[in-house]
Amino acid sequence: MPTRRLILASSSPRRHQLLREAGYEFESLAPHESVECGICSTGGPASLVVELAMNKAANVLAQLKESGDFDDRCVIIACDTVAECGGMVLGKPADEAHARDMLERLRGSLHRVYSGLCVWQPGSAAAGLPDVRLAVSELRMDPLSDQQLDEYLASGLWEGKAGAFGYQDRAGWLHLSKGSESNVVGLPMELLTEMLAELPAD
Repeated sequence: MPTRRLILASSSPRRHQLLREAGYEFESLAPHESVECGICSTGGPASLVVELAMNKAANVLAQLKESGDFDDRCVIIACDTVAECGGMVLGKPADEAHARDMLERLRGSLHRVYSGLCVWQPGSAAAGLPDVRLAVSELRMDPLSDQQLDEYLASGLWEGKAGAFGYQDRAGWLHLSKGSESNVVGLPMELLTEMLAELPAD
């Protein structure tokens, strides 16, 4: 079959980096902000990220078709990630005060990171439906002092990150006990590799 066009439905530098480091050639097209509506599902974190990943992929497909840039080689990759601690879903913080609330909840606690991953080749007769799967990682954050928390907030590294933290920023604070490290960063690469390998060759 013709070479696939991988299109990442994200402007996230971390997702771009993970794909590049894995050797993938890809284009990127961010979904409209209205698609990333935050916590808009009552089905828990798993349902939320699966729903948002599908919505992002559908939005990017619509953009490609509207611009006339869609062809049968397009494979859309969309992912949404949230953290969950004590039953509360933690998306991206709205501001520093929101980030502080999240980090105070997370410090010293066991929590999980959920990613919904959608791989969709809508122009393929054999794989026209989106494939959406879930990745879950479990971590524990050290019991941070108020000073450590203040310093991290002042750094601005919390911005745009689910749960107001980045595993790649202060790895010494976070200890992965189950699941994928790349999932915690924002794109479960092991699962993505598996899903891409399962796409049929038309």
